[in-house]
Amino acid sequence: MHSRWLQKIPPPLLPVAGFLGIIGLGTLALALLPMVHGQRLPLIDALFMATSATCVTGLSLYDIGTQFTVWGQGVILVLIQVGGLGIMLLSTAFLMALGHRISFRSRFLLQDTYTHGPTAHLTHLMRNILLFTFVFETAGALLLFLRFHADYPGLQAAYVAVFHSVSAFCNAGFSLFPDSLVGFRGDPLVNLTMAALIIGGGIGFLVLHETALALRNRKRWRMLSLHTKLALSTTAALLAGGTLLFLLSEWSETLARLPLGTKLLASFFQSVTTRTAGFNSLDFAAMDNQTLLATLMLMFIGASPGSTGGGIKTTTLGVLAAVSRARLVGSPTVHAFQRTIPEETLRRAFSIFVLAVVVILLGTYLLLWSELRDVAYAASRGRFLELLFEATSAFGTVGLSMGATPTLSFWGKWIIICLMFTGRLGPLVLAMAIQPRGKRSFYEFAEEPAMIG
Repeated sequence: MHSRWLQKIPPPLLPVAGFLGIIGLGTLALALLPMVHGQRLPLIDALFMATSATCVTGLSLYDIGTQFTVWGQGVILVLIQVGGLGIMLLSTAFLMALGHRISFRSRFLLQDTYTHGPTAHLTHLMRNILLFTFVFETAGALLLFLRFHADYPGLQAAYVAVFHSVSAFCNAGFSLFPDSLVGFRGDPLVNLTMAALIIGGGIGFLVLHETALALRNRKRWRMLSLHTKLALSTTAALLAGGTLLFLLSEWSETLARLPLGTKLLASFFQSVTTRTAGFNSLDFAAMDNQTLLATLMLMFIGASPGSTGGGIKTTTLGVLAAVSRARLVGSPTVHAFQRTIPEETLRRAFSIFVLAVVVILLGTYLLLWSELRDVAYAASRGRFLELLFEATSAFGTVGLSMGATPTLSFWGKWIIICLMFTGRLGPLVLAMAIQPRGKRSFYEFAEEPAMIG
């Protein structure tokens, strides 16, 4: 009975219902648990924090390291882990454990989320996802423990290490330190470990799997899928370009007075975390305008498909770049790495890009209304950039902020909640919504050109 009822649910609604359920439970838990000073979170604040954790965003109204109890931090940690893996994966694993049959459409949606094509080995796929997650988070926690053990007692150091390892791999950006990782910006062990976790969680499970196989056999590098090549090449280009940008733009600003090694380390770390993780070792409120503009673009791009991160995804950028190159050289087809990209993929990339722009602009407009509707432009200089930054960070599930999060009004919090929810589920839902329905057209309209440019 229950199995038949579940199979009747449209696949795009499965992750929506799952995330809403987890957010609801998280909201209830956070609203009932007292904070450090005995106070309880207002319901809207509990909903905001639960959504931010489940959607692995990292925007926070409170300093969870000092204002939340260990139980409250534990709820945040569980929500981060569940949101990072994806409630759809966990619910599917639960149904399979009970012996229920998974519908073909639900199976396709799960495979489309974590892989680039259909595969019959769904159990094998899920096992690999869980294995990669366990290996990365365990290794990261052990390395971080070596550093935190010097500042905290053994059990507390282990707890801090596990929390930051899970938060980093899930690209959540929540930290137990009031200044995020500013106090560790010159520490190679912390920065490189966190960066490796963020990249591992943000590159996508399929890319990790194919890369692991390629490391065992060098000939397999030639057999990497187009998806993996696009994800790796675009990620490498963004990491290198972002590091150079932060280094040059902030050399005399937030990087001033820092040793050369720390400047390089901080620039690389910010390039890694800006696209989706949300940790910071530099003060974004003190950065130059050109750095903030570049940060907006990096947050908009985000991580790779099938990962714990958000944004329009690196492969979308890679496909759009290939389209632009093809159009500029007059090529009738779009190529990348000696492969022709299907027309359906091109339409999907363009649609996701346009919809993401529309959502961010609409979110920014609503934030301007909720936060500044009675404030004249002359009295609100700089706030526009702060709210655009906030909206982009929420949609990209990044978690970086210029300080606007704690000052949000009641409606401002609701707007950010909706942006975080849309940003986290957008790639999943849009992947099904944008797919052609297979409806045949028995006629075509006459062509007529329009002047462009």
